[in-house]
Amino acid sequence: MSLHERLKGGLFLSSMMGRTDGSFCAERGEGCALVQIGAYLAEPPAYGRAGYFLPPNREDCIRFFEREVSTIKRKLGIAVCVNLATPRLEWGLEAAECFKEAGGDILELNVHGGYRPYLERGLLRAMVLPENRRNLFLWLSEFSRLDIPIIVKFRLGVIDDYTPILDYISELEVFGVHFNIRDEAKKRPDFEFVRSFKSRYDLFLLVSGYVRSAEDARRLFDLGADMVGIAEPVLKEPNYIKRLYESLSGEATPPNRG
Repeated sequence: MSLHERLKGGLFLSSMMGRTDGSFCAERGEGCALVQIGAYLAEPPAYGRAGYFLPPNREDCIRFFEREVSTIKRKLGIAVCVNLATPRLEWGLEAAECFKEAGGDILELNVHGGYRPYLERGLLRAMVLPENRRNLFLWLSEFSRLDIPIIVKFRLGVIDDYTPILDYISELEVFGVHFNIRDEAKKRPDFEFVRSFKSRYDLFLLVSGYVRSAEDARRLFDLGADMVGIAEPVLKEPNYIKRLYESLSGEATPPNRG
């Protein structure tokens, strides 16, 4: 069974910077087919400023990821993804290799976040802007060549039209794309985006943002989403995803512990 087949139709715990480390995901990821640790930042000179900066030494970075990954896999036996951001391409590529060597399953390149020092450099969600897009395409091309599946995470609404970016991604060897589809005005997921996306692209699609019920998740799956993610609700209710999974009454693919 391929990784796509294992994960399709499953729920996942979406990364929250400063929250979703290995222990947190192991405690609150029951019912998931996938959990995402991070966001972690690959910026060696900044190591020690905060817990989300990765160790600068390769061996230390591998050991760090090994602890994170093994904590989750011992308890849940499911796939582990790391959400990664970096100010320099070479630092990000090396961190990805460390995660792979540590037993990680998927790397998610963060083209979503709002960490101001990186935004000011045209990184994270600023990478989708036309003036930064050439750099984005270079990064996507280089990350897609790594020997680890790659997900690219975007935030809906930063630009009006993601078509040029998605067209480019469609030509690369990437595992999938993850969109935060929060509709801030309605406080709901943007269901129409999923319908439109799946009518145009055959990419594996993960979505998250304002999923607050089994009905929300079921509707997103029915519209074509391949995975549905949860984040903030687990902060108040540790068993939120487990309860959501159970309430789907078997309509979501059970987590594969293989």
